[in-house]
Amino acid sequence: MAEWDANYVNDLPDSAFLLIGPGGHKDADGKTVPRTLRYFPVRDASGNVDAPHLRNALARIPQASSLTANQRQAAMSAAKALATKTNVSGKQGEYSGTAGSGRSRTALLDVETPPDEAMGDLFRSFTCSLELRSVAGSDGRTLLGRAVPYGVTADVGNYQERFVHGAFARQVASGQVGQVKIFESHHARLDGAPPIGKTSELHERSDGLHGAWPLFNTTRASDALELVHSGEVTGLSVGFKATPGGSVRAADGAIERRSVHLDHVVLTHEPIYQGAGVLAVRSAGPTQLDSLRDDLAKRREVLAQLDVQA
Repeated sequence: MAEWDANYVNDLPDSAFLLIGPGGHKDADGKTVPRTLRYFPVRDASGNVDAPHLRNALARIPQASSLTANQRQAAMSAAKALATKTNVSGKQGEYSGTAGSGRSRTALLDVETPPDEAMGDLFRSFTCSLELRSVAGSDGRTLLGRAVPYGVTADVGNYQERFVHGAFARQVASGQVGQVKIFESHHARLDGAPPIGKTSELHERSDGLHGAWPLFNTTRASDALELVHSGEVTGLSVGFKATPGGSVRAADGAIERRSVHLDHVVLTHEPIYQGAGVLAVRSAGPTQLDSLRDDLAKRREVLAQLDVQA
């Protein structure tokens, strides 16, 4: 798939995207602002449908947890309509993909070529109960969690999938985990927005891939941290790439991810897998946590008063 950087995507007209979210406005060129309200670019600068990007959109739409169910349905309907005019799924004029992903059943049943192996970034979301710990000497802005559980089988669209121990072994052994950033959403990563933090630790345990993510001292990162402390966000979502030969079909029909590359991590509240997510927030002590909770309570009290006055 041709690489479209953030500048290229931002210069595309609204007609190049499958979905335009509400709440924006048009600039002098007739393009929606902010650009983050434009989802799934599938037409190039000449207005032609780009088959690899359309195929990627068909795979990504069901996993777009930041969108509502109606928005995902609208985007998928538009994608399927375009797919019938290309050879993305079946012969031109047909749509032979299964509901949701756009991948054909023939490809799905091919044991030698598991689904998604030739795609770009794939997304999976996980969740777990939130725990808060106090670790002396920490700055209170480091998230601890299990990014990916091992041995858990989940339905991720039109097939089942699970990650196995060792799936990230090569990446962990490289020691270059700082290149894996944490974002507020997958779209922020795809649109070239700055991250809210980075990875400082990645290590495999028997139950999954664990890590630590210090958040930057920015407004967006602080807002994300507050959502974690309030309990609104307890999940982690990962963007990864399936490496050639790294995914196989197991005896029970599920796709086993045995070797993949972690691209980025985001915070989420909509899980696909159960049993993983933010496990703790490293803090300097209970005083700092109490202060955050008091501040959140005060904000809610002010909002309640404003609501009564209205």
